[in-house]
Amino acid sequence: MVMEIDRQGAIGIVTLNRPQARNALSRELITALAAALDELERDAATAAIVLTGREVFCAGADIAEMRGIDLATALAEDFSGCCDRLASCTKPLIAAVEGYAIGGGCELIEMCDLVIAGVGAKFGHPEIALGTLSGGGGTQRLARAIGRARAMDLVLTGRLISAVEAERIGLISRTVEDGTARAAACEAAAQIAAHPIHAVRFAKQAVDRAVSVGLADGLALERRLFHLSFAAGEFHPRLEQYLARRSPGG
Repeated sequence: MVMEIDRQGAIGIVTLNRPQARNALSRELITALAAALDELERDAATAAIVLTGREVFCAGADIAEMRGIDLATALAEDFSGCCDRLASCTKPLIAAVEGYAIGGGCELIEMCDLVIAGVGAKFGHPEIALGTLSGGGGTQRLARAIGRARAMDLVLTGRLISAVEAERIGLISRTVEDGTARAAACEAAAQIAAHPIHAVRFAKQAVDRAVSVGLADGLALERRLFHLSFAAGEFHPRLEQYLARRSPGG
């Protein structure tokens, strides 16, 4: 199986399982990943999703498969479809990265809400060395995440960066000891899953829109979602619980 789905309470864990190919994104794996996300989004018991890879995260596209791609094939196949599927996921998506997340693998983490990486992980977009560029939104999401100047550096040179540098420039959320990224991602997912599901959904939607709309539109959306959060009915009971814990006898 090129893909594994596990469940840990309210957490769905999706594992890329082609370690012999460093989890390169074959057509089969891309299709399986999209199907896994569909399954977990439909599952009401799943509150957050962790995306990881067996042994390493993902070393990009399957180069062997790409040898047969010509212009007609590239135009006919929607390589960005799976990328769009990840980006539109309504549940929090957390990447747990060990080893390489380069090329298509880097595009995957750019579509996640949180990225937790072992300190020895490597990131980058080396596609330029093959005479091409990202085809799944990498240039656009990278520039939005780290800014134009830094994105140009990575895209035009094709150099790889360490997890420490990736955290410093805002490409990933945080670093942890090598070998602990999955556990740390599951811990973060559990923290998210403990919050009211509607509040998580609204907060994710607001932050997602912050990078794609103007400030006025973003503020208007935030206000609307803020008001909707009261209508959902969770705020006042949780506020009372919080105040009770703070009281002298709480």
